[in-house]
Amino acid sequence: MFGMAGETEFDLRFRLLGIPVRVHPIFWLSTGFMVWGNGNLPFVAIGVLSIFVSILVHELGHALVIRRYGYPSEIVLYFFCGYATSSHFPFRRAVAVSAAGPAAGLLLGVLVYLIRSVLPTSLLGEYPLMSYGFRMLLFAGIIVNVLNLIPCLPLDGGQIMSAVVRHYRIGGVSSSELVLKVSIGVAGAAAAWAAVCNKGRGDFFPAWLYMPFTEDAQRLLTSLQPDPQFMMIFMGYLCVSSVLELNRNQSWR
Repeated sequence: MFGMAGETEFDLRFRLLGIPVRVHPIFWLSTGFMVWGNGNLPFVAIGVLSIFVSILVHELGHALVIRRYGYPSEIVLYFFCGYATSSHFPFRRAVAVSAAGPAAGLLLGVLVYLIRSVLPTSLLGEYPLMSYGFRMLLFAGIIVNVLNLIPCLPLDGGQIMSAVVRHYRIGGVSSSELVLKVSIGVAGAAAAWAAVCNKGRGDFFPAWLYMPFTEDAQRLLTSLQPDPQFMMIFMGYLCVSSVLELNRNQSWR
């Protein structure tokens, strides 16, 4: 989304399950900015750590499936997010690789929810840092990974959509053009919805989406809403990026 992260002498490097991981310093700075809030350093540290764990698990899902298919992969955490280096795969494997990240992140979110649900409410009230850590892990594990499944580029949902369009050769235009047009439409619609929510102070995810869950889960998930203003800017950025890419493709004809 923000390009490839060049190597620096300040990169944090380690291996996880045999997969090399590199954390660019911009990751810490951008994530710290995102959770800065009132500047309470212990809460900022917990927020950064929670996002780090969630994104790492997400990218690990991608990397493990890539390695399962016999290719090496490196996880790089960069500006607000990360990526797992990959190769081009045939349709089914491409879908599996793209879906593995959100699946791993959602699994982490469910595990965190189950752990939180067995802890006494009094304990969470007594230790606000612990309560905040659980909320951040749930937000990053569930909400962010659901958003990542929106079918627009370069999100994982967009990669899955692209694989489907290219495989089934849907539409009378070129596959690349159709993928970009779908991405523009979806991102534009999401940005417009976020603008409506921002103006009316509504929730990006309507409450009825959580009806199948328990009352406790409904209350918790309803409180973990993405900021409408951020979503308006973010999805607008993705929409404009796809428009520019489409214009470039058409100018090459």
